[in-house]
Amino acid sequence: MKRRKVYQCVAAAVTLTAALAATDASTQGRAIITPYIGAGVEYDSNFYRAEDNKTAVTALNISPGIQAIFKTAKTKLTFDGRLERYDYSSNDDQPNGRDVSDDSYTGGRVSLNLTSQITDRLAVGVKDSLLVTRDPGYVDAYSNDVSRGKYTTNVFSPDIYYDFGNKFGVGARYQHTLIDYSGNAGEDYSENRGVIDAFYNLNRSTSVYLEYQIWQGNYDGTTSDYMSHEVTLNASKQINYFTFTAGAGYYLRDFDESGYSSIDGITWKILIDGKDHSDDEGTKPRSFVQLGLIHDLNNYGTGNSYYTATRLQLKGGYMIGPKLAVSGLAMYQNSDYQLNPSDRTDNLYVLSAQVGYEIINNLIVNMEGGYRNRNSDAAGQSYDDTFIMAKLEYAYSFGHI
Repeated sequence: MKRRKVYQCVAAAVTLTAALAATDASTQGRAIITPYIGAGVEYDSNFYRAEDNKTAVTALNISPGIQAIFKTAKTKLTFDGRLERYDYSSNDDQPNGRDVSDDSYTGGRVSLNLTSQITDRLAVGVKDSLLVTRDPGYVDAYSNDVSRGKYTTNVFSPDIYYDFGNKFGVGARYQHTLIDYSGNAGEDYSENRGVIDAFYNLNRSTSVYLEYQIWQGNYDGTTSDYMSHEVTLNASKQINYFTFTAGAGYYLRDFDESGYSSIDGITWKILIDGKDHSDDEGTKPRSFVQLGLIHDLNNYGTGNSYYTATRLQLKGGYMIGPKLAVSGLAMYQNSDYQLNPSDRTDNLYVLSAQVGYEIINNLIVNMEGGYRNRNSDAAGQSYDDTFIMAKLEYAYSFGHI
């Protein structure tokens, strides 16, 4: 039943996208088609992220895909689809006597993004993203999960924005999220969210916006359903190549089941985004830096496991000449559990570095290495692991069609 809902969301996104694109069909457009394929090997010293009895796993993967971009004077449509095959092997003793190769799987990701300027003041859009994976990091924006169960996520989100002039504008967005686990690997979840924004531009480089969100989270298992509200006030300032953003607000979450108290608190964020970007479309910045400090409550909390997450993250990258790119990530997250249990605190640290080199035109080799460590005051919840990846990717663009 849940899988059918995923297909319905994808079908709705395609239908709405086709309808919006048809409004601009009379305008001559241009398309860029880029098929690509990647193959690589990955190593994880603690694949199941266990405190004891670690299992080192090697994965071979292959990922063919295609990207298509279509543009007219008022509409831009982007499609990106990739099939991902992972085959696992290990020389260590397997957990619960099972073979790690049983977790080999075929997954993938598909995204569809349409923006259309209907009039000078009215803009609409629709996004849909589908993901099939075993990576627990995509379950929630502040995921602290370690499960390797296979699951499908789909996020469908149409939006509308109206500009009253150079100073003021309003927007609305609906978002439907599905999480569907294969077998009994996890608890399925669905979410319906509404968002209303009001924007005010103080000048060309400074803006403020007020945002209200309301959403309902529903589980298919024993976890209590809930209703959440959140209101935030944010300000953004651009100075040369940097954009500074700060915001704060209040959230309230009420649970359907009796026995669980409401959770409320303050959410806030401080973001710095800098990039030396080119005005040419499709050109990546030669250098970038992103620094973020965010405090918020997680959404997906199977087993009524909800926590306030305080995350500090630094990302940066630089192009050394025309062929060599280097980047890095440093992240810390404190997860302070509010329910089930209410006295658990985790501290997660992640460090990684990436190097990419274009061997010949369109053929790139990417390498990544990193370390992940979680310290928890709950028994059996701490772990550490080292991960390494090497991948060869080839992409060829047919240019404008």
